Amino acid sequence: MKDNLDYAKIIKSKVSLLDFLGKDLRLIKSGNNYKALCPFHNEKTPSFTINQEKNTFNCFGCGKSGDIFTYVMEKYKIDFKESLQVLANEIGIDIKKIDYQSFKKDTENKNKYFLIMNLIAKFYHENLKKNYTTNHYIASFLKSKNIDIETIEKFYLGYSENFNGVIEFLLESKIDTQILLSLGIFKENTKGKIYDVFSKRIIFPIKDKLNNIIGFGGRILQGNGPKYINSSENNFFKKRLLLYNMNNLKNIKSKLDKLFLVEGYTDVIAMDKKGYNAVAPLGTAVSQEQLNLAWQYNNEPIIFFDGDEAGKNASHRILDIALSHLEVEKSLSFIFLENKDDPDTILNKVEGANIMHYLLENKFSYIEALIRSELNENINSPERILLFKRNLFSKINKINNKEIKNLYKYIANEKLQGSLRESIKKSNYNSFKTNKDIQFIKKYKDRKEEQFVLRRERSILGAMINNFNLLKENDEILAEIYISNDELSKLRDNIIEIISSINIKNSLELKEQLIKKNLSQIIKKHFNTIDCLQFALIENYANENTDIFYANKALKDVIFLQQEWYNRKNKNLSKITQKL
Repeated sequence: MKDNLDYAKIIKSKVSLLDFLGKDLRLIKSGNNYKALCPFHNEKTPSFTINQEKNTFNCFGCGKSGDIFTYVMEKYKIDFKESLQVLANEIGIDIKKIDYQSFKKDTENKNKYFLIMNLIAKFYHENLKKNYTTNHYIASFLKSKNIDIETIEKFYLGYSENFNGVIEFLLESKIDTQILLSLGIFKENTKGKIYDVFSKRIIFPIKDKLNNIIGFGGRILQGNGPKYINSSENNFFKKRLLLYNMNNLKNIKSKLDKLFLVEGYTDVIAMDKKGYNAVAPLGTAVSQEQLNLAWQYNNEPIIFFDGDEAGKNASHRILDIALSHLEVEKSLSFIFLENKDDPDTILNKVEGANIMHYLLENKFSYIEALIRSELNENINSPERILLFKRNLFSKINKINNKEIKNLYKYIANEKLQGSLRESIKKSNYNSFKTNKDIQFIKKYKDRKEEQFVLRRERSILGAMINNFNLLKENDEILAEIYISNDELSKLRDNIIEIISSINIKNSLELKEQLIKKNLSQIIKKHFNTIDCLQFALIENYANENTDIFYANKALKDVIFLQQEWYNRKNKNLSKITQKL
């Protein structure tokens, strides 16, 4: 009975490290050895040396050294056992013939699993390619996420059309029903019939580091059920040990300049289309193992989750998970979004590149994010500041690295001292007003501003509905402008959908389509009122005979005011005003 070391000897006897590295590196003869630019760190002068006689490598720049197995493990971020399989596959050794029964069984089962999962993925993929232009639900979803055929191919996206299509295909291939049930994709109903849990969903194949399909995620398009689901775990699919899209990072020679940890599949795809390296956990509950995976590719991954409560809570959990694992070259930074924003939506905006630039320029370091997470209320008194400090330091004390722990305490003290000074300055000013007085003034100001915002939003939408020339000139801006009122936001979204999917020729046709969508009550409520005549937009420019130049100028003046208000309110960089 052989062990892993025996297999290593067999493979090393058949593989030349020099020949193997020659596939990846440009080798330069240097005496009895060879040199190359190190694949594990950036350098301009070769410091990576291969000893042909010993079959080993050593980098004098970064210190990495070892044999062919060390190289494969480092390159693919895998363990020793997995490196055996990689090398066996690449050089044509049938490792299954080696007399190692447990390893043989495990490998055979894994290979069978991969084969079936690949068949399923191919079935889903071909189904999507057949339907992506003709199926309304698919086409609408893909358009909303800016997913084209190239993206479909790159991520091998698929579609499950019904409950039994793929099952019938697999049964025809003589695959046992019990094996199908073990895959985590199919379930059995009360009548003993197997069905596909991904029916009516867009399919996202989940791959391991070696590009093997090991699971699926699905986004619902029709019917009831959770928005996203993943296939159930089994011996080969452990969600806590995986990150979506990590297969596309496998050939990276050195650590990435940037790596984003985002929330979901479409966020990863949107980031990828814009040239960013991104991975996602399979659910928002990030595990320590997933953080360790991310750190293999970047020393300071950027946590970039959705701006809703679930996303914010997930970011805070990551802060706690990482505390005891922080090192000089193992940290995190954070981008916190407001309201219901998410990376996917931001990147698909016209001004998405500008917003991303702003967000990256203003991302939070780990200590800044930790302080922010503890600010549950205003710390406007010495007593509250001291309580806040106590809670914050109890977390900082969980850091094992003493240097980082002491530095974080110093930074926290400096920030808290500044807050204390500010609270003392403000105390005299506020002493003349009770809390009730302050709250009343704030509510009054907020209410007054909301009234002006509503009038502006009514004016913008009303002008575009009634003057189709205005709408054609400003449809992109209309799609991106922030609308705070939920009813008007719904109306705007429907307008964009109508003009994108139907050849509308004038305002009358647009109104007819809006009525068909049961929006007549919203139109009546918001546009049969004097409020919508603010800035004289509706009154003067709500007809298609108006000179487009003057109508445009008036409209853009109002949009500019709306955007200025939004920027003040959200402290977010938006470049819509630049178009005006």
